[in-house]
Amino acid sequence: MPGYPHAMLVIAAATVVACSPRVSRHAFHQPTLRIVCLGDSITDGCTYPQLIMQALREAGRAAPTAICAGVASDTAPQMAARVEKTVLIFRPTLVTFCAGTNDALRGVSPADYERALRAVSAKVKAQGGSMLLLTPCIINAHKGADAAAKTRAAAADAALGQYIEVIRKVAADEGYPVAENNALMQAARREGRELMADDGIHPNYLGQSLIARSILDTLGHRDVPLPREFHPALFPGVIREWKMRLAPLDAHKKPQHLTEATVRQLTPDDSWRTYALPDPPPPCSPSAEDWREQERRNGFGLRVHEIAGEGLVQAVAAIECTRPRRAFINTGIGIATVWLNGVKLHDQGGAWTGFHAGKERLPASLRRGRNEIAIEIEGPQFFLSVTDKLAWEEDLRFEAGSE
Repeated sequence: MPGYPHAMLVIAAATVVACSPRVSRHAFHQPTLRIVCLGDSITDGCTYPQLIMQALREAGRAAPTAICAGVASDTAPQMAARVEKTVLIFRPTLVTFCAGTNDALRGVSPADYERALRAVSAKVKAQGGSMLLLTPCIINAHKGADAAAKTRAAAADAALGQYIEVIRKVAADEGYPVAENNALMQAARREGRELMADDGIHPNYLGQSLIARSILDTLGHRDVPLPREFHPALFPGVIREWKMRLAPLDAHKKPQHLTEATVRQLTPDDSWRTYALPDPPPPCSPSAEDWREQERRNGFGLRVHEIAGEGLVQAVAAIECTRPRRAFINTGIGIATVWLNGVKLHDQGGAWTGFHAGKERLPASLRRGRNEIAIEIEGPQFFLSVTDKLAWEEDLRFEAGSE
């Protein structure tokens, strides 16, 4: 995705923040601040959470732990339905709420949007947390759109106003701050800046930067500049080396899925390919403002088809432990099943739970000595890490990882 020079991001002063005096600013400056970012695909890409952490680190301020809880395609009611599993599990200090694009495109009523937001709010408050509400991102027509498509996009963009009214109403009732992301984006759009990807609904790097800017300003960090250069970290616990192959075919030429019997018989030989992470930089050396480059640096494997071929892929790796320990196996896009020492820990079963690293965080018991992990991968990319912490993003508060 195209980026913009730092000079174009000097727009913090334009941000309008609606914040009730009932919300303590002091709470937003605690060194233990844990933010969970609830949203749709705009959040699922995990760009603005990392930008927020990097900006505060570089400014010498206590960076929060920012955890991604975005699921692409979600509406506000869908977010409300999963809040216990994907948000409250982290016991957040603050939950950011960014929803509206899919709601507008699918005709979610303002009443249903409000009902969902209030349901999320009630559960967050019951656990002792607070919320920061973002006004939704703008919606543009897709690149090359005809007149009818432009009309539909304009109608969806206008429909966001009804959700903004709900956000202001709930914020006033609950004493929540509002990050005026939509106003920032509209101002930039009027100036002719390209904020969105070609599809018109996903922010590019500049658009993601505006989201980060609106949140930083609302948290009282107006004087903190956005990074001049984005440095996404290699996420903690990424397994660096895998052996992989295409799954064998059965008599009907369909890929054979792993079973408790076959997973224990996996013995990589010369026919298996080695996959080392992180992926090597591409020849064109793109900046991390390119989303695929961000994912590469975070530790996603983007070359599954290149290494193993197209189809269901089996991959194995080993972890050595000096003592038994509890851990979490964290998955991202592409992981169909996870096996640890011959026991199935997870079966995605076709369910859609998002793209981001850590969308599933599987409790695991690692034994002393060698532990064998086997996975099945569907698609061209995957992510898997093993950490001691559920909220492994805490380790990113202090410094970025290295490749």
